[in-house]
Amino acid sequence: MEKVIKKYRLEDAEKQEKDSLEYWATKSIKEKIDAMEQIIRNYYHLKGPNLYDQRLQRVFRITKLSQS
Repeated sequence: MEKVIKKYRLEDAEKQEKDSLEYWATKSIKEKIDAMEQIIRNYYHLKGPNLYDQRLQRVFRITKLSQS
């Protein structure tokens, strides 16, 4: 399988979008899922093991809202 790299100018965004849609329209569902899985793997690899360190670790306080 030969990979083709296309170069676009910034002002060619519409052509780039059209070409991208045409490219993915030719791919099977399995190829699309495989590509998405690879994107997710790359994302987790770039973020590293501390991906979830910034979220809240526990509930601090639960309060009831008055009904008005």
